[in-house]
Amino acid sequence: MMTLPGYVVKDVVKPTLMALGILLGLVWLLQSLRFLDLVINKGLDFSVFLYLTLMLIPRLLTLILPISVFVGTIASLRRWQDDNELTAVLSLGHGPKALLYPLLGWGVAAVLFGYVLFLELLPRSTTEFKDLQYQIRTQNGQLLLEEGTFNQLGKNLMVYLKQRVGPTTLDQILVHDTRNPEQPVTWYARKGEITLDAEGFPQLVLQNGVRQEVGPKQVGMLEFDKYNLDIRQSLGQKMMEPRHKDVEEYAMGQLLVEAAKETTPINDRHEMRSEWHKRLLWPLSPLPLILLAAAWLLRAPRRHQSSWKAMAAAGASGVLYLGALLGMQGISEDGATWALYGQWLLPVIGCAAAWKISRRGQAHG
Repeated sequence: MMTLPGYVVKDVVKPTLMALGILLGLVWLLQSLRFLDLVINKGLDFSVFLYLTLMLIPRLLTLILPISVFVGTIASLRRWQDDNELTAVLSLGHGPKALLYPLLGWGVAAVLFGYVLFLELLPRSTTEFKDLQYQIRTQNGQLLLEEGTFNQLGKNLMVYLKQRVGPTTLDQILVHDTRNPEQPVTWYARKGEITLDAEGFPQLVLQNGVRQEVGPKQVGMLEFDKYNLDIRQSLGQKMMEPRHKDVEEYAMGQLLVEAAKETTPINDRHEMRSEWHKRLLWPLSPLPLILLAAAWLLRAPRRHQSSWKAMAAAGASGVLYLGALLGMQGISEDGATWALYGQWLLPVIGCAAAWKISRRGQAHG
């Protein structure tokens, strides 16, 4: 037979996972729409788009996980009240702690998973995401040509594409090159192909076309079967610029080392210190949230009293706690020392508030 703690954990896991799936799906979909244009209009391969958006999931989970645990706890406790399961358990001589301890055990599991997210998965996934995004916007991104429009490549190269046959195969291309202002050159090709050279720089291979060069006194025409248009001169300088590393990409030790360097900009130092504290503090959020939910709902319901009021109060308490935590973390990024260390008092305040609410409920009960 299933024990009471096992039943409690099983009952709270279902709504938690359901809330996690719904919230993660909605937020992931909204975030993915930002990159959908790269697939529809600019020919980015769908597998690259899918990989790019999947790298967002660890970052999304860091915020959604505590909320899902909180929502799952509220839903489970409310159902126990409405179905009189809580009354039955209490009438058998079990105290509220018999139900609270399994809930806190589930919260501890969420805390451990949160630390795995913040300490391991988040830095790695953010680095993968930023690297791929940078590559798309610089090397490959410069040749993600949109159909039916004039695409600017660098400052002196304009490409008009009539149709894209595949991710790298083009049809009906017009290229206008003004890198030499005194002798502008125009290419027209029936077909084209986007390739990368040995160093990873993009090149445009034109096939079956005409090259027209306008000089001071004459116009030259040349037909070609295949022409390798080198655009490295226009785009190479931009592609050689190093990518600025985001604070979420650093490991915990690297955050402290970089924040201690005098060569690091002062704004970056504040963000690194705030990120270091955030990775240690934010995963603890499920515990005070569970205690707040239990303080309002883990009590015998009063006669003729709906559970909606208690659920609304629990929800407001959780929103207030998360809002205060996010607000103080945002202030700490601007260099406020009081917010950097003061945010550690929030879990203590949350647990104390939960204890006071529960005591007040017992007194009124």
